[in-house]
Amino acid sequence: MKAAKGLRFEDDLMIKLKDPVFASNYIMSAIVDNDLSFLPIALGDVAKAHGLSKLAEHTGINRRTLYKVFDQQGNPSFGLVSQVMQGLGLQIEIKPKSPKRRKAA
Repeated sequence: MKAAKGLRFEDDLMIKLKDPVFASNYIMSAIVDNDLSFLPIALGDVAKAHGLSKLAEHTGINRRTLYKVFDQQGNPSFGLVSQVMQGLGLQIEIKPKSPKRRKAA
């Protein structure tokens, strides 16, 4: 996706994060890169793009708790991450790792 002309990066990101495919790839990048400190931030960015009040309503998690979870110091439980993902219309998928290719000698 190309950035819209004249938009700040954050504004452009918020627009793109409304797309479920872009949002899932954004969150998965934190997981694949094993950057677990970025995971709550990525979830928070997607949640903000969709509206925290709306997410709080859908999940039953109050907004204050959501803000704490999405903070850089946040350390959300798997259950809370799963609940937030569901509220955002996303799902967690586990699949086997791709086998490493051997280099030809």
